[in-house]
Amino acid sequence: MEKTHIKTIIIGGGPAGVTCGYQLVKHHEDCLIIDRKEFPREKLCGGGLTPKAHILIDKIFTGIKYDYCSVNKIDMYSNSKYVCSFSLNTELRTVARKDFDHILLEQYKAIGGQVITDTLSKIEEKDNKIFLTLLSGRIFTCDNLIGADGTNSLVRKYLQPNFKKGTLCLEKNVSDMSIRDMRVYFDKKFKDGYFYLFPNLNGYAVGYGDALTTTERFHQSLEEYNLMDESKTKGAYIPMFDKIEYSFRKNILLIGDAGGFADSMTGEGIYFAVKSGQNAASSIIEKKDFETSNKGVIDIIRKRKKMAHLFYFPPVMRLFVYMCKKPSLLRRINNKVNEAMISPAD
Repeated sequence: MEKTHIKTIIIGGGPAGVTCGYQLVKHHEDCLIIDRKEFPREKLCGGGLTPKAHILIDKIFTGIKYDYCSVNKIDMYSNSKYVCSFSLNTELRTVARKDFDHILLEQYKAIGGQVITDTLSKIEEKDNKIFLTLLSGRIFTCDNLIGADGTNSLVRKYLQPNFKKGTLCLEKNVSDMSIRDMRVYFDKKFKDGYFYLFPNLNGYAVGYGDALTTTERFHQSLEEYNLMDESKTKGAYIPMFDKIEYSFRKNILLIGDAGGFADSMTGEGIYFAVKSGQNAASSIIEKKDFETSNKGVIDIIRKRKKMAHLFYFPPVMRLFVYMCKKPSLLRRINNKVNEAMISPAD
């Protein structure tokens, strides 16, 4: 007979959910991951692992091996014109999320982690338990529920029914090996966002997101930047500028994109997914409050949101571009970029 009560159930098998599950299983904690799709699966994401992200991943998943493209330079453009390049002291890695997420999940399964493919349809709380009804009709109960199910999180909807999903991002995968450096494009037509190009092992991912994302603007920019391609355009939400207004519950935790843990300046989410997943597991293992355990992540996310509102203010953006054209100032900015790439959320 199938076991129906699990101490901790994690909804979502991406980096946040898998990290949480992996840590729990390593500490002999009873847990189960439920994901609505089979792995490997496609995931819209530039796939950028900042130095702090891949250092943390290598530390948690000891001995993990995955394919990646090494990036050591970021070229910045403003209104389609080249401005400067930032040199990275530690490589930034780009991965194919379809393969990378699958490898992480296999690490979890290799140490005995359990996972089922099904879709959450209902959450109820009664008799000091959380009841989960799945689309298949199966019912599970748990003591702890972890929402790791992305920006459109069903667990978050239970805690905060009318939350905003964040910034819509559009992306294409292009089979062109001619561009090997990362690029970011700031443009006056983008509001609170930017256009990006991430080289990878198969070519590059190119995309953009801002407060007013449209397919028309994306395609116009592709043509303007000489990056037009016939590959399919895909879209997904990133929780940039999230207000994190939901209640922090003792037994229902939100991690990764579900918790709104994405950098509003850059859109970086993988590091914060892994770190918040690690912190959620620690809070369960050590019987501590998650809001306290995850304070470092929450503080950085809120700080970066304030910085982003200032950074994307047009006069400040123009000043930043001007400063990047001055060699002496560029060196100082480059140092700050490297610091941000490596600084962990303790």
